[in-house]
Amino acid sequence: SLHQNEIGDKGAVAIGNNITWSRLKKLILYSNRIGDEGAVSIGSNTTWTNLGLLYLHQNEIGDKGAVAIGNNITWSKLKELILDSNRIGDEGAVSIGSNTTWTNLEKLSLHQNEIGDKGAVAIGNNTTWSKLKWLILDSNRIGDEGAVSLGSNTTWTNLELLSLHQNETGDKGAVVIGANTTWSKLRLLHLNSNRIGDEGAASIGSNTTWTNLEELYLWDNEIGDPGATAIGSNIVWVNLKELTLGRNNISDKGAIVIGSNEAWKNLEILHLSE
Repeated sequence: SLHQNEIGDKGAVAIGNNITWSRLKKLILYSNRIGDEGAVSIGSNTTWTNLGLLYLHQNEIGDKGAVAIGNNITWSKLKELILDSNRIGDEGAVSIGSNTTWTNLEKLSLHQNEIGDKGAVAIGNNTTWSKLKWLILDSNRIGDEGAVSLGSNTTWTNLELLSLHQNETGDKGAVVIGANTTWSKLRLLHLNSNRIGDEGAASIGSNTTWTNLEELYLWDNEIGDPGATAIGSNIVWVNLKELTLGRNNISDKGAIVIGSNEAWKNLEILHLSE
């Protein structure tokens, strides 16, 4: 682990050029100053066939570096790829989403980058990440087109967390997410600070597949009483622990339905304020 240092491209290139660490399992380089040149070198390494975890968040990696990482075909044991807080856009995300080697991938986090619909569509179209459990895409530029692709994925049958906070997703995307019937293990759905209205909320509230759902975050959207009514009427989320619906347009009518729900016996936090 070399995290929280001042390593730049020169150091990362040297690390990436190493061809003797054939047993390397974890490479932790977050919170440094690594840019595209260093990321290209790391992504081009074909010796680390046992690599299971790559942490490169909080660096200065852009599309060029992300493309090289996405193009790697030797990391067949990769389980966790964390690239939060970089400068990755659609080109890099498309490369990552198009990777078919990482069949063991369980966690992919691209929080706080510059990914839009094109990148999200490529990720949503991936059909080889059957073991994926966590997908974190907060604080990007993903709209309905990208959310539709993500929601349409039927390969991620082990998905437990989908996080899309602070994007540009509206009803069209939320409707498709809500209609997904393959994410039976989903526990955490985070959709704060988007553009979701009643139609999207109604679709989410009508989902009967997510029997393991524990957290539903819809704070800071455009949901009114019809959406709140659909959510409040859900009787299959028996494991729900936290429901966040603050900063929406919900009045007494929606609150009455939520308050009348008797199925959420495990509810611990209900957030309906600012």
